[in-house]
Amino acid sequence: MSGGPHRFQARIYKIWMLRYVNVPEGIGRALEKESRRKKHIPVVAIANRRSSRTTLVPAGGGRYRLQFNATLREAAEADVGDLVGVELRIDRESRTLPVPDELREALKTRPKARRAFETMGPGTRRQLLLWFGKTKSPEVRRKRLARLIDILTERALLGRKVRPAQARRPRA
Repeated sequence: MSGGPHRFQARIYKIWMLRYVNVPEGIGRALEKESRRKKHIPVVAIANRRSSRTTLVPAGGGRYRLQFNATLREAAEADVGDLVGVELRIDRESRTLPVPDELREALKTRPKARRAFETMGPGTRRQLLLWFGKTKSPEVRRKRLARLIDILTERALLGRKVRPAQARRPRA
């Protein structure tokens, strides 16, 4: 069961708005060993010959769940309650996004923001980079760069566990 594709069938269920399937315990353990990770295992999930890069997340008790995103649901022509066939492979490709030049330059002159960016978790960093990278016009890009530097500076000053909404709430 190690090294190659791991195939199984599972029923799609819903938690809040997201759809998931439970990964069989044996497959979860095999993927843990292959990836050498105990949590968040990067995988390529395949349904009906369509693939999606995703991550297995812990479900408690040493088990994992797979978010069954729109790409996979459309490929399987299935939704909540349906039984689907899934194939999982370890995703060995890098998920690191390049830091745009203008952000790199801005971080050089702002050490607190740079430290916050460097200590940020990979998922959070990726989301910020994707948000910043979606800009099309130079004007919007400048505005987002300023906002991103503000977010990072605030994070450095308040600590990463404090949410901006909590930080702005007036004290009683």
